[in-house]
Amino acid sequence: MFERVQQYIMSGMTLHVWNALIIFITVMVIGFFIKYILQTAGRRIILRTNTELDDAVLAIVLPRLKWLAIVIGFYLAIEELVKGLVSTNKTSLQMILYAEGTMYIAFIVVLTLLITHIATTAMKFFIRRHAQQTSSVISDAVTPLFNRLATILIFFIAIVIGLEHFGVNASSLLVFLGGGSVAIALAAQETLANMIAGFVIMIDRPFRPGDRIKLPSGEIGDVYEIGIRSTAILDFDNNLIVSPNSDLTKAKVINYSYPYPEVRVLVEFLVGYGTDIDQARKIMLQFAHENEWVLPSPQPEVFLSSAGESSCSLQLIARTDDWKKKFKAETSLREYIYKAFLREGITPGYPQRVIHLSSPLPHDTAKNNKD
Repeated sequence: MFERVQQYIMSGMTLHVWNALIIFITVMVIGFFIKYILQTAGRRIILRTNTELDDAVLAIVLPRLKWLAIVIGFYLAIEELVKGLVSTNKTSLQMILYAEGTMYIAFIVVLTLLITHIATTAMKFFIRRHAQQTSSVISDAVTPLFNRLATILIFFIAIVIGLEHFGVNASSLLVFLGGGSVAIALAAQETLANMIAGFVIMIDRPFRPGDRIKLPSGEIGDVYEIGIRSTAILDFDNNLIVSPNSDLTKAKVINYSYPYPEVRVLVEFLVGYGTDIDQARKIMLQFAHENEWVLPSPQPEVFLSSAGESSCSLQLIARTDDWKKKFKAETSLREYIYKAFLREGITPGYPQRVIHLSSPLPHDTAKNNKD
């Protein structure tokens, strides 16, 4: 009896079934063993490092090891079953081959998602570390852009590998995609130019969200958002100006906020000739030192910038720590200085003309009488 059971188990298709079962169980045991090692010894090793990247990668890998082991185990088990069905029913063999293809696709999908999560997490980590090391502010649009490009590349490679496994020549697909990409590029060249310009802006960083800039068309506003195709600027009337990125890369853009947030405060007064310049300068500097929006260093200064036909120009030059305070600082200084000049009797410069009246010459008078 025992010999019959042994002969049945070790013969034909039954042997391959037992081998498939053993392969599946072995792969599952190896997977759970690797997961246990990573949860214990691996986690202790990772805790000793200073970087957070390995912790993030481990958090991605651990929950997906089980599914990876299941898919690999099923795939190898089906491979073993195929060996026993080579000379048997074609219908059964075809069903097993379909199951094998399904398991292979599942394996590619699970592995692709795992690699994609690791790649995007690593990219975010390196971009954030670069920003911390260089003390720069990385736009929020840069990270999603790189993540999309990496995801598209990984999925494209996975599709090519999957097609090659099923006997589909991927070279013809690449040729087709190459020709199609040329046609799309010609049809949407302006959109692509804006996208490339947006990528250049995100890398080169001529301005950042929140910076105050002057557009090539003359509008001044604060950068609201830098997108892939266009950049949005919020003007002083709270209107959103959407400018194509290619226009911003080809023309001159003035950034009032970068690289330093400090901005100049300029207040100019025209005083009449005969004004005591020292007294006027003292009044202007007094209010500059008392103004809450004016920085004490560098010290405010007053210059006699010009002497015109009817007045002298006094310019107060100071600094404020933020361009948002520039308008308030200049407005308050003009108001206080104007009131102080009125109290002290310092008059502004009015346009003046000197007219000389003279009597006609004697020979001109005689000629006029003769006429």
